[in-house]
Amino acid sequence: YQDASYFDNPAHAPGKLITRLASDAPNIKAVVDARMLQVIYALSAIVACIVIAFIYCWQVAILGTSLILLLAFVMIGLAYKISVMNIEQIKNDEAGRIAIEIIENVKTIQLLTRCDMFFDHYETASKQQKRSELKKGMIEAINYSITQSFMYFMMCFTYAVGIRVIYQGDKSSDDTFKGIIAMMLGAVAVMNSAQYFPEFVKAKTAAGMLFNIIYRKPRTGDLMEGDRPEIRGNILFENVKFSYPQRPLQPIMKGLQWTALRGQTVG
Repeated sequence: YQDASYFDNPAHAPGKLITRLASDAPNIKAVVDARMLQVIYALSAIVACIVIAFIYCWQVAILGTSLILLLAFVMIGLAYKISVMNIEQIKNDEAGRIAIEIIENVKTIQLLTRCDMFFDHYETASKQQKRSELKKGMIEAINYSITQSFMYFMMCFTYAVGIRVIYQGDKSSDDTFKGIIAMMLGAVAVMNSAQYFPEFVKAKTAAGMLFNIIYRKPRTGDLMEGDRPEIRGNILFENVKFSYPQRPLQPIMKGLQWTALRGQTVG
């Protein structure tokens, strides 16, 4: 239902649109399963552990909550960086478009003996995609290493504060250890859910791209709305000007004027 100029844009070539529809939907589906439940469980566990820690030892709870918030800000920053890279990768994804166009025109390519040339184009685009994935993989690796070692940082800092609290007599050792164990369990919840971080970031980017396609309004208006005038069959063109959106300075029609009456055939 989109206007013709939408498909005239190279970013909306059939190959690229098919690639988006083929890859975005599975990426979104990947997180709407047990992984989503795991993350919900982890968030619930973190909230419960923070509440328990504040009840028994607020000094340990404040430190543990600060560490969790610091980790959250780091993860948000990494997620933003990966999202930007995902969008850039989608815009420059030539490998999928080339592959689809090769498949659609395979007989013509074979008849023209251009198989090697198209293979080289596809190989170059695939290598560019691979380099982009490797850069993204480095950021995901940093996130994974931080989150999977988070429990040990939590253990180190909470025990350091807890020993100080017990030494000064601010809290009993029983209450202090209850607060420490609560924050440790919160760190375990973070570790269990953070492994799905790449899938959620990829799903967020894919959902944005997919819904942009679905909900885009054509510039020519909605074909299901508007007036339904009575058509008499006479067509009049008066001073028509036209140029393609990608080449606005190269007019195709300039001052076109002609009339076609009802029943008349005009070429």
